[in-house]
Amino acid sequence: MSSASHVASQKLDILVDTFISKLKRRQITGSYKIATETCQFLMRVISTSRWSTPQEFIQLIRKVGQRIQEAQPREFVTGNVVRRVLAIIRDEVNGTGDSLNNANVNNGAPSAPVDTSMFQLLSTVNTSSSTNLSIKENTRGQNDLRSVVIQGIRELSDEISSVNENIEAMTVDLIHENEVLLTPTPGSGTVLNFLLKASLKRKFTVLVTESYPNDIEECHLFAKKLAEANIETVIIPDSTVFAVMSRVGKVLIGARSVFANGGCVSNAGVAAVCECAKEHRTPVFAVAGLYKFSPTYPFDKDSLIEVGNSGKVMPFEDSDLVGKCEVTNPVFDYVIPEHIDIYITNMYVYFFIFINLLFQFILTEVKHHTNTQNILFS
Repeated sequence: MSSASHVASQKLDILVDTFISKLKRRQITGSYKIATETCQFLMRVISTSRWSTPQEFIQLIRKVGQRIQEAQPREFVTGNVVRRVLAIIRDEVNGTGDSLNNANVNNGAPSAPVDTSMFQLLSTVNTSSSTNLSIKENTRGQNDLRSVVIQGIRELSDEISSVNENIEAMTVDLIHENEVLLTPTPGSGTVLNFLLKASLKRKFTVLVTESYPNDIEECHLFAKKLAEANIETVIIPDSTVFAVMSRVGKVLIGARSVFANGGCVSNAGVAAVCECAKEHRTPVFAVAGLYKFSPTYPFDKDSLIEVGNSGKVMPFEDSDLVGKCEVTNPVFDYVIPEHIDIYITNMYVYFFIFINLLFQFILTEVKHHTNTQNILFS
């Protein structure tokens, strides 16, 4: 290994370790922020890394993606972003190979199979001049592929940034005049923007659960922003959800991750609210950008539930009780697909049963790519 490659490898390791440390220390939280930070991180990785062929490039991104996914296994957004980047790389490599193959056919050259590694097209020529030309083409090809992929990641970041704007365009068709809405996810910025946009053309009432004990501050801040937009807002205790559900027209929830079976992970308490809505035949709408959709299946649902600080439920000052009982404070809930009616995304509105069909179609389209559906990590 040359000294330049060794220095580049050290810089890459430092870059990856720093990002992993931020994930483990919870310095980056929230699906939106993690997705945008992952895009920025991958652009820095691509700019710093050194590789000779597209296969090495793909393998590098896969290994980096595996490391950051293992650093925070419950944040599926990182894996989703890495999948999108891998798709960008493969599309560019395959597209370049096809164009070069067509050029050879048009020039009368034999239509032999073209190596998908576009940087080794001249490797069959053994002359010294051809070798120098191959090195130049290799360097130019690396720079071209690098710049194209970075541009693709920028477009992906812009798409993630504009998720709320695209979702807001569907509000008029989904919310009716003088309707009562209930949301158990006051920490969701997507739900907040959805309601604020809907208030411009509809008049409605919003019931917000207090989400004790993890999101009480977010709940009051959420209600304050709605009230400032002249939306009638009422904060209700979590225990009164079943009592008021008969008067609720729709339940609106924000999803942290959406899985291939149509289920999702959301804030603690959301599963109980959705079950109450199912009992009262109240429709449940889940709002999420497509970058939160993961092709994985939640086989082990218990592993998706993160447990937080139990001191928020029972203060440690109550030493007599703390020593005599076991207190848990789940941070997330898994909502089964049967309790969600539709998913509102930045592209379309999906019925939950079509989520599985959507992923099957996507995986069928990319089945010629090796291990795309397994993200990286086989």
